[in-house]
Amino acid sequence: MNFNIAINGGTPINRDLLPAWPNFDSSVKEDICNIIDSGKVNYWTGDLGKKFEEDLQTYLGEGYVVSTTNGTSALHTAISSLGIGSGDEVICPSYTFIATAFAVMQAGALPVFADVDNTHTLDPSSILKKIGHKTKAIIVVHTFGIPADMDVIMKIAKDHNLLVIEDCAQALGAEYNGKKLGTIGHAGCFSFCQSKHFTTGGEGGAIYVADEALAWTCRSFRDHGYDVEKRIELLKLEEKLSYIHPRIGFNYRMTEIQSAIGIKELQRFDSWNLPNRIRNGKYISDNLKEHPLVIHAPYGSENRVNSYWWAPFVLDTNRIKCDIKTFVAAINAEGVPAYTIPWPEIYLEESFTRRQGFGSRNYPFLDPQHRLIEYGDVFCERASMLGKSTIAFPMHPVYEIRHLDKFLDAFAKVASYFSI
Repeated sequence: MNFNIAINGGTPINRDLLPAWPNFDSSVKEDICNIIDSGKVNYWTGDLGKKFEEDLQTYLGEGYVVSTTNGTSALHTAISSLGIGSGDEVICPSYTFIATAFAVMQAGALPVFADVDNTHTLDPSSILKKIGHKTKAIIVVHTFGIPADMDVIMKIAKDHNLLVIEDCAQALGAEYNGKKLGTIGHAGCFSFCQSKHFTTGGEGGAIYVADEALAWTCRSFRDHGYDVEKRIELLKLEEKLSYIHPRIGFNYRMTEIQSAIGIKELQRFDSWNLPNRIRNGKYISDNLKEHPLVIHAPYGSENRVNSYWWAPFVLDTNRIKCDIKTFVAAINAEGVPAYTIPWPEIYLEESFTRRQGFGSRNYPFLDPQHRLIEYGDVFCERASMLGKSTIAFPMHPVYEIRHLDKFLDAFAKVASYFSI
């Protein structure tokens, strides 16, 4: 198949438009119109925000769910509500979207970057090397829908008296030893941004916790620091809502329209969305894992169930005569969506290398409670390697096998052209 590739003027493998993502249940349009007509568009004036939380809690298992405006605010709320702040350090991967680390800093703590392993998730041995006397927590990112090695990580946390926050922005529906991701650590955070497993209308987020007192703290932090438990009591009694703010908080409440979309998406998640993702992920993995260029296919097992946000393949770049960006650009030119890793080493961002925080005192970098961390000296070897050698395909549930066959044909064509 060593013929002219599309990026050089050849005929592309796929000339058809792929099904669009996100995709919404058609009935949600009526739900949105009903909300607008009712005038009850706010979390406190309507009932759908509470229902979405209840539905998501039912899906995840016994515990408590607090909805938020987005995944970043979910992380900020969870981190702060767990008591993490000034003087504390939180271990997290560098191989993640910037929000994971920024949420730590919004809470007043500093991130300490650990490396990942070949599953694209936190390497427990790297975590151990990063633990210091200021370490308060670990944020585990279940990258691409791949479950991290939670048994080992939870043991490390227990041995060192650390909190564990699961960043499940890319991992809704994935499981570890029969438990949904997000329900294993002290808090689990989810994102419903446009690109994720499903969206609540562009943005959205949620927190799962098993502890009721922590859930009330999260609800308060999410709602201007209001005593939400007291407010609910007053609403039931139809009494005047007094302003009771025992703590500082933010306005991270999800809207009724967002919640209505989320309710409908949850209803079809296990019957359509997740099964299609797993089917697609396994199909493309089964067809590429033995390819001569592929070193590592997406990880998954009976005990670590991948929910396939993306399907990442690590290539042997010594066997191709181009870099990974050129390889992926050639796949794109064939009419197929594929990506390089957009955030393999976030410690290279100027916000870290130049130590640019916020406020006149450059918080939290210059907080006297913190030690000096020279982010310019940080290097995560495996994350760097994966960033230079990984191609990832989106596994949207709207894709059918016939679409994935185009993905495979494009990969074969480009691989043949660039192989040494």
